[in-house]
Amino acid sequence: MRRHDREIGSSEAVEIILGRGTVLHLAMVDGDRPYVLPLSYGYDGSAIYVHSALEGRKIDVLRACPQVCFAVSLDYELIAGDRPCDWGFRYRSVIGEGTVAFVEDEAEKRRGLDALMAQHGGVGGEYCADSLERTTVLRIDITSLSGKQAGYQ
Repeated sequence: MRRHDREIGSSEAVEIILGRGTVLHLAMVDGDRPYVLPLSYGYDGSAIYVHSALEGRKIDVLRACPQVCFAVSLDYELIAGDRPCDWGFRYRSVIGEGTVAFVEDEAEKRRGLDALMAQHGGVGGEYCADSLERTTVLRIDITSLSGKQAGYQ
């Protein structure tokens, strides 16, 4: 990280950002092109879960190349200045890398969906068998995390 003064050194602070976020931007490699999607997610303290339809570009890309990068940002606020170069942003963010696993085990699939629900203030629980069959649950096994902030101490 170039700006060490903006680095979030506490792993607990990084965990809090992941726990408070609601949108994750997932970067993938589609052949020789980048592909990024904003997704709702659930963080269970060790892995990130996202859900998807059974087919589509995201599924095809992740089957071909499961290595991903992701970003979560919070508490962002534009700060206006008197001159163009005086403008800035306050923010907290996390960047991570990981490998996507397609969750096949029904119990883990339910846990992943519960994590998604909890992330957004809901409660997990009963998922009908038909919905589970029509839903792909992906687990991002995190290999690296870093946090950055500006305008906060």
